[in-house]
Amino acid sequence: MKKLLLLMIVLVCIPVLKANPVEPPPAHIELSEIIFESNGNWVIELQYFNYYHSNEYKSIDSIFISSSAGRAKLKSFKIGNETGIIIVRHDSLLSNLTINPLSDSICVTYFRRSYSTQTTVQTIAAVYGSFVTATLHAPKTGQSISVYGAPGTYSFYNYSRSATEVCSIDKSPTLGLLNDTTGMMGTLHGKIYDPNNQLITSTNNTYYGIGIYDILPNGDGSYSTRIFSYFHKLNQLYYNSGSNKFIVDIEPIIVSVSPDTVVTTDIHILKVTAIDHPKSDPQEVIRIFPNPLTELSFKYAISIPVKSANSYLELINMAGQQFARFQITEDKGKIDLPDQTSNGTYTLRLIVNKKNYGTTKIVIAH
Repeated sequence: MKKLLLLMIVLVCIPVLKANPVEPPPAHIELSEIIFESNGNWVIELQYFNYYHSNEYKSIDSIFISSSAGRAKLKSFKIGNETGIIIVRHDSLLSNLTINPLSDSICVTYFRRSYSTQTTVQTIAAVYGSFVTATLHAPKTGQSISVYGAPGTYSFYNYSRSATEVCSIDKSPTLGLLNDTTGMMGTLHGKIYDPNNQLITSTNNTYYGIGIYDILPNGDGSYSTRIFSYFHKLNQLYYNSGSNKFIVDIEPIIVSVSPDTVVTTDIHILKVTAIDHPKSDPQEVIRIFPNPLTELSFKYAISIPVKSANSYLELINMAGQQFARFQITEDKGKIDLPDQTSNGTYTLRLIVNKKNYGTTKIVIAH
């Protein structure tokens, strides 16, 4: 009887499992490169990703190329392997499409179909020339507009932790091949200053941002890094410290970068903010008194039990660097600060077993 019951359960479960398979990722398209030939004709490279090795599930049933002059549909295309490239020329479309080599906005729209449902997907837009929203100058002869950081161009993730797609001028077009950074970057260098306008000479933190390689200050406060070729307006950077991430507000940097150019600009940090989102209200977890401090010591009270030997209070300075670290074994006590502690606003964090359980501000005015 038990065997019969077990068999019945198995038979019932099989159709359910078949009816609810794990959905594979759908195929998708990315704008990859735009180039204008010597005769003025345009060529667009699309890259597709089809990790399921079949376009039967959520298949792409139509692709459109758009410019400021209108939109046109591809006559035909084939998506088969895991990744591949589709070259689009004027005669690849069902209707005429004008693309201005001096100023335009190019975008790709495609439609995915899953049974009777259709989904519209739009790729990153390449906007160049005199358009108000342009981020690129018009490509010169021998140059192209290339998109880097799309899914599949894995090397982007090795260089920048702000992994995202960027449109860049490329002096080394690679139609028919996957894009790399060759010919797409310039150099940004200068000095980097903390909120007190002092040179940052510590190499503890590596800063990063969109469209820019990691920035690691040198011992003399200088930095040098690679940056993609487009119009940049940077007002924030980021850095990680352990499991926590920090936003670094900076004086806006507006630079236009071309391939292989060198741009000199200093970075001035205005504020550093932790964005690790502790679960509890920081003011409830940790209290400091007095605050502001008129002497180089303070008392603390913590609202959660401190039982771990790996419990610390970390003092973070205005540049976002760890200034001091104090091991604690009780949920209340007194902390003496180092003699070299200067006046200013600091962040105090409660770290237990490498996790941040509370963050508060502390003002030192001794």
